[in-house]
Amino acid sequence: MTSKIKSVLSHFYVAQIQVARENDLLYEPFGTANSDDAALVVSINELGVQEPLTLSNDGFLLSGHRRLAAAKYLRLETVPVRFKDINFAELSKPERLEELRSFNQQRDKTPGEKIREQLLQIDPEEAYAELCRKRVAQQSDAVTSNVDLGAIKKRKRITTVQFLEAAQKVILDNMEYWPLTVRRVHYLLLNNPPLRHDKKPNSRYENERNSYQALTNLLSRARLVGIVSLQAIEDTTRPIQLGGGFSSSESFVRQQSENFLKGYSRNLMQGQPHHIEIMLEKNALRSIIEKVARDYCIPVTTGRGFSSLSPRYDLYGRFKRSGKDKLILLMLTDFDPDGEQIAASFARSMRDDFGVMNVHAVKVALTAEDVELYNLPSDLDAKPSSPNYSKFIEKYGHKAVELDAAPVELLQKKLRDAIESLVDVAEFHAQIDLEKKESRIVEAYRRTAVQAIAGSLHG
Repeated sequence: MTSKIKSVLSHFYVAQIQVARENDLLYEPFGTANSDDAALVVSINELGVQEPLTLSNDGFLLSGHRRLAAAKYLRLETVPVRFKDINFAELSKPERLEELRSFNQQRDKTPGEKIREQLLQIDPEEAYAELCRKRVAQQSDAVTSNVDLGAIKKRKRITTVQFLEAAQKVILDNMEYWPLTVRRVHYLLLNNPPLRHDKKPNSRYENERNSYQALTNLLSRARLVGIVSLQAIEDTTRPIQLGGGFSSSESFVRQQSENFLKGYSRNLMQGQPHHIEIMLEKNALRSIIEKVARDYCIPVTTGRGFSSLSPRYDLYGRFKRSGKDKLILLMLTDFDPDGEQIAASFARSMRDDFGVMNVHAVKVALTAEDVELYNLPSDLDAKPSSPNYSKFIEKYGHKAVELDAAPVELLQKKLRDAIESLVDVAEFHAQIDLEKKESRIVEAYRRTAVQAIAGSLHG
C-alpha cells in the first residue's frame, strides 16, 4: 500500500469504529486474564490512550485493536485516531490481511499469531513444490576407502572407443536413476550392442559372461580416470556407514535450522480401503521403483532374494498401524524359478507367520507375457540347481529373465497401472489437495521457529 496516514489527529466515537473480521483470523482475542492485556487496561485507565488508533477512510480499524478493546472495557466514549487514505471495504481479503499484519510488526505476539502472520507471506504452490522437491531429493555422500595401495601401478589406456562411448551413452541417458549397477548397464547395452574391440568385427557385445566381465573392467578403469563419474555406478552389496561431526554447536544449530520441518508429506493412502505395499526383489532397481512409489506414498520393501525376517516384520507393523483389514502386496521379482516362488512365499509368510489372513499378492513384473512381448534377454545366471527349477521349466520353459533386463518404462508403467487399478482415485486426489494446504501451514511453523532460533544465535 502506498497511501499515506493523515497526520491530523481527532477523537472518534468508540461505537462508530468498525473492527475487521479478518483481524480475528490473525490475532488472539483480547482478555484481562492475559497479563499484558490487564496491564494495558490499567495504563489506559490512569493515562488515557497515549498512542492514537489508525482507521481507514471508511472507519475500519487498522491498528490499535487491543487499545480499542481496553477502551471498551473501560467504557470510554471516544479515543484519539488518525486516518490512512484507503477504503478498507474495497480491498480483497488477502489485501485486508496484509494491511492488518503490516500495522502489527512491533508488538510481542504469541506463537500462534506469528504463525498466522507467516501464512500470509507463503505462496501455497511454492510451499507444495518445495515439499515435492524434498520428497524426491536423495542424499549422496562420496567416501574413500582407507587401504594400503602398495606399489604405484599405471593402468592401461582405454582403446576400445566404441565400447566406451556406448557405455557412456546409456549411463548418461539414465542419469536420473544414478547410481546404476554394472548389471543394469549390461542389460542396457544389449538394446544396441557395441563392438568390444574396435578392430574386431566379431566382438559384438553379448549376453554372456565374457562380455559382462569386459564391461566390469571397462567401467572400473573409466571411473578411475574420470571418463565416467564415480557417482554413476555403485556396488549395492557393500554399504558404508559414515561418521563425522560439527565444527561448533552454532554450525550444528544452523544446519538443523535450515532443514527444520522440511520434508513433510501427507500419507496419501490413508483414505484408501486397503493397505498397499510394494515388494522388490532387486535392491539395484530401488531408485526406479521408488520414483513411482513416492508419488503414492507407498512403502517399498527390498527383498534381495528370499526376504529375511526383519523386513517382513516391519511390513506387518505398518499394516497393523494402518487399521485396515486387507493387505495387498505388489510384487516385482525376476522371471526365474526363485523369482516365481519369492512372490508366493513372501505373501504366504505374512499369512502363516504373522496371521494376516486377508492378504492378496499380485505379481506385477516380470511375467511370462512381459518376456515374450518385449523379447527380454535371458538371465546370465539361470540356476538349474534351484529346487524350484523343474517346476518352472515345466510351466514356462528354460528361459529365465532378471528384472534388470526390463526397460525402466515398462517396470514403472506396470507398477503405476497396478496401483491405480487398486486405489480410489477421487480420494487420492482429495488427499493431495489437503497436502498442498498443509504444506503451507508447516512452512509457516518452520519460518517462525527458524526466525526465533536465528534471533537467539545473533542475540
